[in-house]
Amino acid sequence: MNHLIIFAHPQQSLNQTLLDLVVSTLLNNGHEVTVRDVYALGFSPELSMLEKAAIKRGDVPIAIQTEQKLIQQADVLTFIFPIWWTGLPAMLKGYVERVFSEGFAYQINEHGAIENLLRHKKGVIINTHDAPRTFLDSKRIVSASHRMTTDTEVFNFIGVEPVERLLFSSMEQAPADYIHEILKETKETVEQLFPPAV
Repeated sequence: MNHLIIFAHPQQSLNQTLLDLVVSTLLNNGHEVTVRDVYALGFSPELSMLEKAAIKRGDVPIAIQTEQKLIQQADVLTFIFPIWWTGLPAMLKGYVERVFSEGFAYQINEHGAIENLLRHKKGVIINTHDAPRTFLDSKRIVSASHRMTTDTEVFNFIGVEPVERLLFSSMEQAPADYIHEILKETKETVEQLFPPAV
């Protein structure tokens, strides 16, 4: 399978370790993997009104065309990012807004209904959060961010089938044994979802 991993974290972190682990596990199982690090790319998160109008006319900037081509080629889209302020980091939010655009990821038909255009792909989300899970549950942050990242706002909206979401909380000063458990769970999940290619 062809995997596209969209990664968003500005520095070396557990997210980077998770990325490296996912990539190595998939490669060891014979899958093809492409990583798009939105910070390393220097990808501008700003969707201007001029650009939005141009995209609607079919005049898509080269940088966006590049990302869209990679998405089209992928069988699986995996997002790895920390939850900040209950949602996506601004760089990733801008990436989604610019790349998963109308006419590419979805369209509105003559009856005003949304048609998703990226069907037959699977989606995976891996998140970290500094706060403890009890706090996230009490503030309903988990359910809110889940809807934002997988259900109506991105994956289901564009037709991608969400197959897994891992959320690791209490990351602030996490002990080594907890980090080990996180890495073990991530590796096992990836191996179960995407076994060696036949």
